[in-house]
Amino acid sequence: MAISNNNDPITWTTLNKGDPVLTTSFGMGGIRDPSLIITPDRSKFWLLATDLKVWGRGWNNGTCYTCNGSKSIHVWESNDLARWTGPMFTTVAPPEAAMAWAPDAIWDPAKNKFLVYFTSKLDGQLVLMKAHTEDFKTFTRAEEFNRLGMDATIAFEGETGKYYWFSKHGPDELIQQNVADSPEGPWKTVSERIGADGGMPAGEGPLVFRDNRDPKKWHLWIDDYMRGDGGYLPFTTNDISKGKWTVVKNAKLPKNPRHGYVTPITAAERARLVAAYGV
Repeated sequence: MAISNNNDPITWTTLNKGDPVLTTSFGMGGIRDPSLIITPDRSKFWLLATDLKVWGRGWNNGTCYTCNGSKSIHVWESNDLARWTGPMFTTVAPPEAAMAWAPDAIWDPAKNKFLVYFTSKLDGQLVLMKAHTEDFKTFTRAEEFNRLGMDATIAFEGETGKYYWFSKHGPDELIQQNVADSPEGPWKTVSERIGADGGMPAGEGPLVFRDNRDPKKWHLWIDDYMRGDGGYLPFTTNDISKGKWTVVKNAKLPKNPRHGYVTPITAAERARLVAAYGV
């Protein structure tokens, strides 16, 4: 975990001396692609993560992680962001699906539940799957959501009532942005090849969040995974509806940040995190 400095999302301090704050012994014993989900009234928090451990095994060891991977996700729960219970190890992908990767969720006001979505494969084809939950303990049976790539995340802009979808999809294996009036779509493409202006040969694991100080400003981070250990490359825009993103120079992000999550927190929540984990 890390916290921003002086409410500035391009300069960060890592918590717990950079050591993990959450671990697991379930499933494959590894945690990837965490997402941080918050109730509308901020009374409860959940952290969702992929069940996958490649470290020590490698990608080319005869195991097909995308053919018969884990169908479960790790889930932690907290009332204050600092103290966590779990993980719960919950199966979310149906038997016919190949895996449950990069789980994320957003509040669905029409259903009065959270819409949970994750990357999978059906009949060898890459798909996004979806389910609904009230408590991240029980889920409706997952079904195909769409075929808009992988590593999806959804942001809601309250002023316009629009939902924005970002995923690794489209030309050059970069990021595509879509828009809809509902978190379940239908989705219309806004822009493609996001990340090309930063010189990225390919990108994945996009995360998006609104600036705390300037509500017109949005931040998009893309995992620059093809170019060594740099990790995320940050971009910004002052009009999310246009889908025109500018690379941020001289950002001081946590060391080697990979597919993760950023969300605004309060000053009180920040203080609790520092007290719990130190810097």
